[in-house]
Amino acid sequence: MAKKCLTNPTKGVFVQNRTFPHSYELPQESGANLPFSYFTLSTPKESYLRAQRAVFVAESLNNGSKVLHTGLRPTKTRFIFSGDTTDPTTKEKSLLLFRLNPSVNGYDVFLFAGYYPKSINRAIKYIQAL
Repeated sequence: MAKKCLTNPTKGVFVQNRTFPHSYELPQESGANLPFSYFTLSTPKESYLRAQRAVFVAESLNNGSKVLHTGLRPTKTRFIFSGDTTDPTTKEKSLLLFRLNPSVNGYDVFLFAGYYPKSINRAIKYIQAL
């Protein structure tokens, strides 16, 4: 079962790719320790994602394996979207928050490893304070 304790998230600042505008990349010099180094955004086509109120789908591959596939749902806070990811070895679910970052033409992505609460308000307040 996932921990309910809010811990410091891992943060990555993803910048929009100039050639492929639907793709966002984590600069190598950032040093962020996330399970993915890029992601693409698309509109949800699967009915289960639309039923979950997803407005975007974030996906990423690593050596041909899907390491990220999540529907991004709008939160009550403007420009912050929530999703999740599951660790393939432990099967532990973790919260992902994507915050639009116009200063870099991209997104700040926060991974709360092992933290997946019913209410994400504390996590949103935490990243707003950063």
